[in-house]
Amino acid sequence: MTVLRQWTVQLVRRDGRRVRSLPLGRARVLLSVAGTIVGLCGLGFLGGFLTASRVESNRILELEAELATLESERERMSQLAGRLNELEQEFGLLQDAVTAGRPAESLPVNVVPRGDMEVRSRTSAETATPAWPLTQRGFVTRHFGSRPDYSRDGHTGLDIAVPTGSYVRAIQAGRVEEAGEDPIYGKFLRIAHADGLTSLYGHNAWLFAAAGDAVERLEVIALTGNTGRSSAPHLHLELARNGALLDPLSLLADLSGRDNTAAPAERQPE
Repeated sequence: MTVLRQWTVQLVRRDGRRVRSLPLGRARVLLSVAGTIVGLCGLGFLGGFLTASRVESNRILELEAELATLESERERMSQLAGRLNELEQEFGLLQDAVTAGRPAESLPVNVVPRGDMEVRSRTSAETATPAWPLTQRGFVTRHFGSRPDYSRDGHTGLDIAVPTGSYVRAIQAGRVEEAGEDPIYGKFLRIAHADGLTSLYGHNAWLFAAAGDAVERLEVIALTGNTGRSSAPHLHLELARNGALLDPLSLLADLSGRDNTAAPAERQPE
């Protein structure tokens, strides 16, 4: 004889007046338990899924922040590479002009490189006379005192058009008073000579001397350029004695003489 087990759940009101009985068969109990287990498993799966999603979201945010950092570093490296390229070009220009780029026999006539102890013999008169400041042939484009229509002021010096990178020489022995960069003169040098004479060399691309340096007559002190207030590569030479401006052409050695083989072949009209 088979005995079927059955459970009964009685629901009693608080006042005890009414009682409800709910018979529960074995199948119903098993279904309830199975449903509970399935529900718990579903909740566990859902919780795990949400946790994994949150972890992935945090990881995505971390990767985005890392990507932004890498992009910033890449931009900085690009800027550094550009600056390095500029420095390499400037170094190449300096190297070609001063060291291995030119053999000794190809140096411009009358150039006295810094540190070279072999100086051509000259008379005292030749040494005292201010020399032409360039080794490259050029053209005088503006004379001292010339005044364009748009200006009330006369020109303070002599402008000589030459290609960028031409040698600039000290017109006379002296000591560098100023060396730097100016909004008007660009990269410039000012040298103090004997008898209160000073010479200024403006619009250079590179300077080879610094303030306080002693320079010899005809020593290469700079390379010409187009810096400052300038519309084309040229050298601006400005002379003064005791603060009073002078016409450079009135003091420089004879342009056709042996001391100035690189003087301009011709002068352009004002």
